[in-house]
Amino acid sequence: MTLQYHMDSHDGTYKKEFQSKVTAVYPGIVELEETAFYHLGGGQPPDKGTLNWKDGESVVYDVRKKNRIRHMVEGDLPEVGDSVEGKLNWNRRYTHMRMHTSQHLVSAIVSDLYGADTVGNQIGSDKSRIDFKPLKLNMNEIDDLIDLTNEYIDKDICVNISEADRSDLEGNPEIRSSMSSGLWKLLPKSVTRLRVISIGEIDVCPCAGTHVRSLKEIGKVEFVKRDNKGAGKQRLTYTLNN
Repeated sequence: MTLQYHMDSHDGTYKKEFQSKVTAVYPGIVELEETAFYHLGGGQPPDKGTLNWKDGESVVYDVRKKNRIRHMVEGDLPEVGDSVEGKLNWNRRYTHMRMHTSQHLVSAIVSDLYGADTVGNQIGSDKSRIDFKPLKLNMNEIDDLIDLTNEYIDKDICVNISEADRSDLEGNPEIRSSMSSGLWKLLPKSVTRLRVISIGEIDVCPCAGTHVRSLKEIGKVEFVKRDNKGAGKQRLTYTLNN
């Protein structure tokens, strides 16, 4: 199993370059002992970057996880046992970290104020969106929501990474999670420990994505648009201003 640096600490999350050994190679695919590349999942896009070794270089254009972490590459292919240097497209990765953390913050505030669950989200480099249910905010309420979000960001509250037993999270009303709407049932019963992202006293949410150390790094959240998706579902789209 590939060690993923971002899972255990912020130090691992902020790793831009790393050394690793190749454990498997297939046409267009490289597997490593450890990696700083984030794979597609949880509404967050995969990282991109490069792998370099003594005799070659490949471009990582996608990363997927299905039992193992697979780096989809173009260019040269290393050999099993080779030592490679991985380098992330850091601007892309850091933007996703800021976007994902802001999604947690907005979701927490909406949950607290309106009792709406986050039932979907998509993180992007230019803009991101969150689907809530049940929710139907007017423009004045959205303005108030964004103002409150930016007030929390200005307080520069710390973001923490930890682990918890699934039994302590599942069904706990104090835990905000997109899984509160029933997605717990989709998580294999064999998964008994979960990574948890906490934002001060504001939010506690199981998540395997990448996040910043503190809210001030997010910048300013700016509202883009709202879409009513029917059946009590509302989609809010936002962007970040440095």
